[in-house]
Amino acid sequence: MAKKYYAVRQGRVPGVYTTWADCEKQVKGFGGAIYKSFLTEAEALAFVKDSGSSLSDFMSANKSEPKSSQDVKSKSISSRSVKSSSKAQNKVSTSVVKPDFTHRNHVVAYIDGSYNKGTNTVGAGGVIFLNGNRETFSFPSTDERYTSFWNVAGELLAAMYVMKYAVDRGVSECSLYYDYMGIEMWATKGWKRNNALTQQYAAFYDSIKDRVRVHFHKVAAHTGDTYNEMADALAKQGAGI
Repeated sequence: MAKKYYAVRQGRVPGVYTTWADCEKQVKGFGGAIYKSFLTEAEALAFVKDSGSSLSDFMSANKSEPKSSQDVKSKSISSRSVKSSSKAQNKVSTSVVKPDFTHRNHVVAYIDGSYNKGTNTVGAGGVIFLNGNRETFSFPSTDERYTSFWNVAGELLAAMYVMKYAVDRGVSECSLYYDYMGIEMWATKGWKRNNALTQQYAAFYDSIKDRVRVHFHKVAAHTGDTYNEMADALAKQGAGI
């Protein structure tokens, strides 16, 4: 049997190991661990050293022109109660604040994430409203730092995309509508940030929160909300579903 080299890019002690037993000690039970086996030591070392770009760099690289835009008139979206089944959820607002598309210099966005298990691809997508215009975005990621977290990574990438969108345009207010509570709870320290992805997300939020005031609004998933459904479809498109 050919000798294998086990590369741990993200674990208790990153490095190259020559036995699975030693590698397993570094990754088992470690949230967000990234590791892979290789037939040569050189390949393993290259994998460990290639830590990749930061999340903000990733978004910059994936930034694309809006796929569609149109004039937007103020539309009424009825508020609905969001029932909570956990103590953490009870600490946040229990009703959805109706979006106001008429505010100037205030980003309003619906976002979602998806995951294609067949191709191991994360998808992020959303709908952004600003100053009477509507834009959509959708992009994939096969980066191992994200694919191990499935659709959750897509949710967080979409949230950061919108936050960066606001920062890049000098907009100081941003209302995010989403159906996954972690988008708010990891940003506001309501949930523990116990893996690399949530820690990076929290660090990104902390880096922009003094420039953009983010208002978090959870909506119920798959209940016919037009823009929530659109964000869901765009995230799936990004994942190739």
